[in-house]
Amino acid sequence: MKTIQIEFANRKGLILRGIATMPDGEGRFPTVVNLHGFGGMKGGYKGLHITMARELAVEGAACIRLDFSYNGESDGEFEDMTFTTLLEDTEDIWNWAKTQEFVDPTRMLLSGHSMGGFVAASSAPKLNPAGLILMCPGKQMWDGCGERSRAMEANGIAFGDIEGLKLSHAFNYDLETYHPFEDAAGYKGPALIVRGTKDELVDEATCETYLALYEDSKSRLVHVENGNHNFTGIPCRTALTKEVCQFTKEITALV
Repeated sequence: MKTIQIEFANRKGLILRGIATMPDGEGRFPTVVNLHGFGGMKGGYKGLHITMARELAVEGAACIRLDFSYNGESDGEFEDMTFTTLLEDTEDIWNWAKTQEFVDPTRMLLSGHSMGGFVAASSAPKLNPAGLILMCPGKQMWDGCGERSRAMEANGIAFGDIEGLKLSHAFNYDLETYHPFEDAAGYKGPALIVRGTKDELVDEATCETYLALYEDSKSRLVHVENGNHNFTGIPCRTALTKEVCQFTKEITALV
């Protein structure tokens, strides 16, 4: 396999930075565009998304991973991120990926973990990927988001401290203008939803509600036994990666 560094400007002129991993050889490959979680980076928790990208390459698919603007190594400060900027970045990344010489634009999948899954689900009706992969989609961050910020401001708390990252109230006020399941409705392609049975952040009802939106016969909800929100542990990571690779091969062979 091989990797290349990625840098390009989003619609606001901010540089997004990331990595593409692909099989050896030339040509256009089926490609997974993967979105990271809240406060995370392109590599995922303890390299979760690196493992996934490498295994996809072994199976003949490429994977594109970038830090959202205001996150990681991309331009901007975390406190300036909004849910709208996440959606805009996703569209910009997708449109950039379609133009790359190693990408088969007819066999592109959109994938996301946690917040990235929430963003991917919300973006899918517009982008219409060949397949959608939601790893414990983090819709729960929407629940009561505005109320949390209003309560904090009433108590003189100017921003959220997310383990050292400054979260603005503007993020929550922007987020509450969206509607997770309504925004996700309309995607007609196949979807894979994966949840660990011990996920402490995303409940079963959320995943089942997402699944009910996707009527394609290949859509399914898969459980990783004993998996937590980050699928920690070798058996859980292996099981998740296996499901993602299997779904990618299954869907790209159909297009």
